[in-house]
Amino acid sequence: MSQVFSDVSALFLMWIFAQAGLHKVKAVNSLYYANLIAQYLNLDAYLDHGRHAKQQFTLLAKMIGIIEVTLALALIIPSSRAVAAMLAIVILMSYLLMMAVQIAQGKKDLDCGCMGPAGQTNISGSLLLRNGVFSVLAWLCLVPGSSFFSVAMIMAIIISLVMILLNLTFEQLIVNAQRLKVFSH
Repeated sequence: MSQVFSDVSALFLMWIFAQAGLHKVKAVNSLYYANLIAQYLNLDAYLDHGRHAKQQFTLLAKMIGIIEVTLALALIIPSSRAVAAMLAIVILMSYLLMMAVQIAQGKKDLDCGCMGPAGQTNISGSLLLRNGVFSVLAWLCLVPGSSFFSVAMIMAIIISLVMILLNLTFEQLIVNAQRLKVFSH
C-alpha cells in the first residue's frame, strides 16, 4: 500500500512541477517571472538598472523552470525518485519560506506565481499550508514505487488524477476567496 502512496504522490508532484516549470520557460512569461523573482528576493529596485538586470532575472527564471521540469521527470523514474523527492522538498520548503517572509513583511498582495501570469493568486496562509502538504507528499515519494505495468499503478494514476482535480478546485477556491475579500472592502 505504501507503494501506491509513493506512486500517487510522484505522479501528482510530477504534474505540479511540470506545470510550474513549463510556465517559467515560456518566452511570453519571461518578464513576469523576472519581476516576480526580483520581488520575492526584495531586489525589484535592481530591475530598474536596465536591460542587463532583466536578462539576469529572466535567465534565473528559465533555469528554475528547467530544474522543475527535470525534477518532474525524475520523480517518475524509479532510480531517481528518492533524490528527486529530496530536491522537491527543498524547493517546496524554499518557496514556502519565501512566501512566509513576504507575508511577514506585509506584502500579501504579491502574486505567488503558481499558475503563471493568469493565475492571479496572492500569497497567503492557505498557500503556505498547501506547500506544506506538497512537501509531505514529496516525503511519501521516498518509498520505492510499484512497477509501471501493474494494477497498483493503474490505481495510482486514477487517484493522482483525482488529486489534480482537487488541487485545481482548491486553487480556484483560494482565488475566489481573495477576489471576494477585495470586493467586500
